[in-house]
Amino acid sequence: MVNLKNILAEGIKEKAAEDFIRQTIKGTEWEGKVYIAGGYVRDEFLGIDPKDMDLVVNKPNGGVEFSDWITKKIGAYKQGSNPVIASKYGTAKFNLRGITHNGQDLSDMDIEAVMPRKETYDDPNSRNPTVVPGTMKDDAERRDFTTNSLLKDLTTQEILDLTGQGIADIKRGIIRTAIQPDQIFSDDPLRMLRAVRFTMKYNWDLPMFMIRAIKKNAPRMEIISKERIRDELNKMIQTGSPHRAIKLLRIVGLLPYTIPELIPAIKMTQNVHHKDDVFDHTLDVLSRTNPVLVQRLMALFHDIGKTVTRSVTPTGVHFYRHEDEGAKITRVIMQRLKYPTELIDAVCKGVENHMRLKGGGDEANISDKALRKFRVDMGEQLEDTLDLIHADNTAHADASAMPNQINLIKARLATLDMNLVKKKPQLPINGHDLITLGVKPGPKFAELLGKVTDAWYEDPRIDKNQAMDIIKANLK
Repeated sequence: MVNLKNILAEGIKEKAAEDFIRQTIKGTEWEGKVYIAGGYVRDEFLGIDPKDMDLVVNKPNGGVEFSDWITKKIGAYKQGSNPVIASKYGTAKFNLRGITHNGQDLSDMDIEAVMPRKETYDDPNSRNPTVVPGTMKDDAERRDFTTNSLLKDLTTQEILDLTGQGIADIKRGIIRTAIQPDQIFSDDPLRMLRAVRFTMKYNWDLPMFMIRAIKKNAPRMEIISKERIRDELNKMIQTGSPHRAIKLLRIVGLLPYTIPELIPAIKMTQNVHHKDDVFDHTLDVLSRTNPVLVQRLMALFHDIGKTVTRSVTPTGVHFYRHEDEGAKITRVIMQRLKYPTELIDAVCKGVENHMRLKGGGDEANISDKALRKFRVDMGEQLEDTLDLIHADNTAHADASAMPNQINLIKARLATLDMNLVKKKPQLPINGHDLITLGVKPGPKFAELLGKVTDAWYEDPRIDKNQAMDIIKANLK
């Protein structure tokens, strides 16, 4: 769950750190040489609480030298760890450990400082540049987009727009590169995914010349690590327009390099229960979910199994057991993109179970026993899976939509008689009780406990005597 209090505090803390550094450099050799760069300035210009402060220090090797100076000045210097220096790129990251300013503890503030630099990309198979000192204008132009190239003089608060386009593009709401897009995208193909993400995040436009440049350079995505692709995908599907992000990936030719398994879903027709093809239905469901990563991933992949299960019979179009195949495909995709195993398991559980309540209809005609089994089986993924099912239900054709089903089920689950420990059935007997009856651990042991568990799903109030009677009856 998003913690609004933490989000608001983040902006306050960043501004406190800005003021602290301004006061610290006042009257020193660094006054007038330290600038805040990039997204921080963009968001502040837009009236959004800024975060992730990055500094450009206008001096050869300025980032490293300034980081050394300020950490020693505040007594936070520790050789090798504060600052952390990347000499190859002329960058340093320092921490304001132990500093409280304007009522804000800045100890967890990590700030990156760089010198003005130029970058060249000599290895066509790498997005890691060769860095040399440059001018402030060089530094602005090496950044991906004009909207991210603004600089703010920390001393005077003046905003510098050295590309001459950044402020105008923010006001117009467009994303374009600071220099020729072919060079920007060829040098670092990850910027193409960032273009899609920023378009969604700020509801800005991507001009046609940018779309053409992305299409042209899309094959360069092959050099980007799967982890980087995953991280950008996560960010774009947690925006307010996740469906538009995936649609834009398709339009600009990046879908084959992110989730190629979705391509067969495009224009794949469905049955009378649906108003859209598989791809557009997926985007509709995605748009109806909450901006929670596990839920958005469940929605993105919930029907991907339809791409391999479609069949046509005299009774119409079918996708038998697509949820099972979908869970398998989802696991392959997420493993390829290096997602953590815990998240993969959670998403696959939602995909595999998103059809499980359909038979109950809009009136939720599902037995208490079935709901108890569903509750236990879903575990920590219960709420996200229920929200996924509701999004899927309401994205169907009107005659097949079930807008009331999940609300009714949530109400029943809230009052359903269940005796759970760590979201598992609390049985009145255990393995020791079976051993006292002469049952040895093994297949029969598990079978007998399964009989008692099944009875528990019927009535969680089952007591030990009733459970033992079930065991005895099945030992005969």
